[in-house]
Amino acid sequence: MALSNSILAYNDCKEFLERAVDDEKGARIPFRTEKEAEYWRMRCNQFRSLDRQQNRMVFELGHKMHGHSEYDGLTMIIRHSQDGYAWVYAEKRILEPGLIENLSEIEDIPRLSADEVQMLEDHSNGNETST
Repeated sequence: MALSNSILAYNDCKEFLERAVDDEKGARIPFRTEKEAEYWRMRCNQFRSLDRQQNRMVFELGHKMHGHSEYDGLTMIIRHSQDGYAWVYAEKRILEPGLIENLSEIEDIPRLSADEVQMLEDHSNGNETST
């Protein structure tokens, strides 16, 4: 099914994605079938693409929004509930605090020995070695 190239055809998607951006974690919406959920996700992704195109025209080259959408930070995922609904989630991509470590702040960075590197290379090339 072809999707409209008019950004005005996606006011419902815009409302959904705005709610997701405004919330701490995101938003979700239910559908009766997987097919309906997939179509909604496709429409939302089309809206984001058209929003990026529009922002190329609105914002000058070099501006952080030139060619970008404020909704780019959302991941669209379909999840199923036990009651049979297919939910489309627009989730913010958020790293857990403390997961990232700066290497300059780590005293002992683990390194592989030459033998370990060779063993990994042999294994990835299909040459099993026995020790």
